[in-house]
Amino acid sequence: MISTNLNFKVLGVGAWGLSFRNGADLRNVLAGQELEDDGAKGPKPEIIPANERRRAPLSVRLAVESSWQAVQGSGVDVQDLACVFVSGLGDTQLTDYMCTALAKETKALSPTKFHNSVHNAAAGYWTISTGCMQAANSIAAFQESASATLLEAVIQAQADAKPLLLTFYDAPVSTKLRSMLKNEHAFSLSIVIAPCDVQDAGAINVSVERTTADWPALSGTPELQACYANNPAARILALAALTDAPDGTISRLPLSAETALRLQKVS
Repeated sequence: MISTNLNFKVLGVGAWGLSFRNGADLRNVLAGQELEDDGAKGPKPEIIPANERRRAPLSVRLAVESSWQAVQGSGVDVQDLACVFVSGLGDTQLTDYMCTALAKETKALSPTKFHNSVHNAAAGYWTISTGCMQAANSIAAFQESASATLLEAVIQAQADAKPLLLTFYDAPVSTKLRSMLKNEHAFSLSIVIAPCDVQDAGAINVSVERTTADWPALSGTPELQACYANNPAARILALAALTDAPDGTISRLPLSAETALRLQKVS
């Protein structure tokens, strides 16, 4: 075991995707409940000003919507929250657009689409919309995005000794890229975490082990399981499932070919 004594608890949850529109909906879907799909193609986060919201891509709107839900449920002032945003795939619709435009003779790019194409676009929309001046970090680690980001965030929360907003999001893959990337699902999950003592209610212990691991099996609806399998950000559902598991339950998330993130629900 490489590291120990990193403990955190979840203060607030936000979610959007498939048929769920908030953290409570997601919890029901994880329990196997079928929710009626309201037909929404994406969220419309009110925290983003209307003019900017119309220009914001789906990936940004997913991230900001779930982030705002999580903060509202946490009881923590948004001005006090540093944040870590993670997308395993980035915005592939914009990547497709950029590559197509640059392959043409004119090479003319939309300024709006260009500035939305950067990987920290969602974090930028979030901090500007909320006026938050705390540190904002953006991460990508493809299939290990959820585990790598969770480790980064827990260490940061422990080092700073204060809560932290953590947002996982990925939008459906561009049609042209689906031969390589299979994700067809919009997904975003945000949590506000805080460092805690191992005796605190809801405490989860985090450590890194030198071992191989596969992603844990996930219960829930078939659609949710497909999202979990193909959407890198949705791998954080392994943590969501752990929070409702019995005390002492252990879950291992792959970090690399030789390491795994070990999560144990302590109390």
